[in-house]
Amino acid sequence: MSKPEITEREIEAAQELSARRNFEASLARYQEMLGRAQDQQILYRALYGIVTCSTWLNRAEVLTDAMERLKKLPDYELSVAFAAMNEADFLYESGHPQEALDLIAQNLASEALQREDFLDWKYDQLFLRGRCLVKLVRCQEALVAFDLARAIESDGKNETDMLIDRSNCLMALDRFDEAYDLASRVLDRDDVELTTLALQYMAECRLWQGRAHEALELYATLQKRLPSKFVDEERIQKGISSAITHLEKGHPERKPN
Repeated sequence: MSKPEITEREIEAAQELSARRNFEASLARYQEMLGRAQDQQILYRALYGIVTCSTWLNRAEVLTDAMERLKKLPDYELSVAFAAMNEADFLYESGHPQEALDLIAQNLASEALQREDFLDWKYDQLFLRGRCLVKLVRCQEALVAFDLARAIESDGKNETDMLIDRSNCLMALDRFDEAYDLASRVLDRDDVELTTLALQYMAECRLWQGRAHEALELYATLQKRLPSKFVDEERIQKGISSAITHLEKGHPERKPN
């Protein structure tokens, strides 16, 4: 009796589990699919799913086995690039931005990421490069990486995160009006947690500019959204205290540029 063909819904269900970081359950589904994969594209997707899950689960034997299977299929260099990009993601999320950055440099120089049909992979790696550089407080370089990513896709899937990261970099470089502008753009986007963080950045920009009244108005709006996973409430209270102290000492408000 022939085994049932893998459906698109099965692939999507495994992908959804992986997106929710439930890698163990996702891996089990992908591994079960291997015995039923008849179409080469389905086989690729199952193996790539296994590569992703085994990387995040640190299951070296499973990863090695998947790569050995991929070696028997066409365009193995693409599989190697895919595996390396997953490893770079893992290193970044695991708190090793410099190691991730070194691997990203190799990935960007690879033949696979020079291909026009894999610009989405290049976009992802440039975005991740920018994030690593932010972690390493190399803000000017981070902005260059983000600009290169946006040159590929100006409003791509990572644009909201990129607006936040770029705003963060510009604050570190004392470019407060530009930082404020980028953070304010996040308010129009559909991400509640990041819009809350954007309000924090906007308030801090105005505070650093000596515009304490505006800062307090933003902090008041921000407080209505707390708690938030990206915002440190103690930092917000310190910001509010600084703004109040600024006003109590009678410092003149700086006018907008």
